[in-house]
Amino acid sequence: MIVFLFSLAVHGLLLIGFGGVTLFKGRVGGVPFSAESFPSEMAQTPPAPPEEEMVQEEKTADPNMPDETPTAEDSAPPLEMMTVPGGGSWAPAIPKDMKTSLTGSVGGTGTGTGTGTGTGTGKGAARATVKLFGVEVKAKKLGVIMDISKSMQKYTPQLTAEIFEKFPDADVIFTNGGGMMDWTDALKKFNDEVEENKKKAKENKKDYRGPSKMEKPVLVRFNASEASDWVPIRGSKIGHESYRGLKEDYPELYDKLSKRGNAWFISSFQDANGVYLAFQELIRRKSEAIYWFSDFESPVEGQEAEKIAAGINEKQIEVILHSVKGDVGKAGNWATKVNAQVVKAKL
Repeated sequence: MIVFLFSLAVHGLLLIGFGGVTLFKGRVGGVPFSAESFPSEMAQTPPAPPEEEMVQEEKTADPNMPDETPTAEDSAPPLEMMTVPGGGSWAPAIPKDMKTSLTGSVGGTGTGTGTGTGTGTGKGAARATVKLFGVEVKAKKLGVIMDISKSMQKYTPQLTAEIFEKFPDADVIFTNGGGMMDWTDALKKFNDEVEENKKKAKENKKDYRGPSKMEKPVLVRFNASEASDWVPIRGSKIGHESYRGLKEDYPELYDKLSKRGNAWFISSFQDANGVYLAFQELIRRKSEAIYWFSDFESPVEGQEAEKIAAGINEKQIEVILHSVKGDVGKAGNWATKVNAQVVKAKL
């Protein structure tokens, strides 16, 4: 009995196994390596047998080759640059994405309030000085008053050469000698001298050949027609006062001066003592320094001279006095009032 049951169980298991194979036949996908035939060009090349793992060789840096490692500048994207608004060529460039204020200051913008007070005084850097006939001149704008009378005319080329070299744009006013004296006083003195000279001539039974009238001095442009009739330019043919004049003795200098737009002369005679007119003009033209060349044998006095001294001190104008003798003669007291510098070198 036991044998029968065991045999029955074995046969049952066999039926179940064969039945499952028959039931799922045809549903299982074919195996790639089955006996089915494929075209020769479709045949796949079998994979190569695995090789030994390659060990990467460690590179040795070549001292002759540049380092291949990218720098921060190479790896970083380029910045689009701009200059600070309103800056000059020296203004640094800054990235466009950096915030700036409307005035060009680097950084963000903001608002704020504040108060403050302060006072202070100071002077700028000292200006470079220029030596004129050995005297240091701090001014940049020079005015010139130059005596070109008969005895002084021979110095004119030398003086103008140095002046125009150091101060090419200098305003120049020429005089026929003279000092500074109020017109009424100068005219009275002149008339008195004429009467005295006429009296002496009559006593000596000679004709008086001197001037009888003196006109009031005025400022005239050097290139005006009146200049050709001014005694220092046209010369004089009267007695011991005869001389040829600047135009004939120094024609090149005369032509050069005639082409300057800022050259003048004081008309009338030496006895008019109208040099104050030259100072008035140079002060009006804002000269920072005034150079005066003369023999200083004429008086420097009266209200006109005092007014000029006051104007010079008020404007703080430098004054340089230059005499062929090395001193300032009758201008000594006036020179002290304006704190004038004196050229010591003799010509």
